[in-house]
Amino acid sequence: MEAPFEASTWDGITGAVYTGYGSAEWLWILVSLALVIAAVVGGWKHEKHAYDAVSKDS
Repeated sequence: MEAPFEASTWDGITGAVYTGYGSAEWLWILVSLALVIAAVVGGWKHEKHAYDAVSKDS
């Protein structure tokens, strides 16, 4: 990743520094989104299976 400033040390750097500055930010956002969607779909399937199992017993 690239830094949004020209410096070889942290001396003199003040304020917030966004570490996501650079090339692969969108890749990690898409990976995170895919993982969230997978977790939601997996949880939904598990809950439906558990609900159906309890409904059959009642």
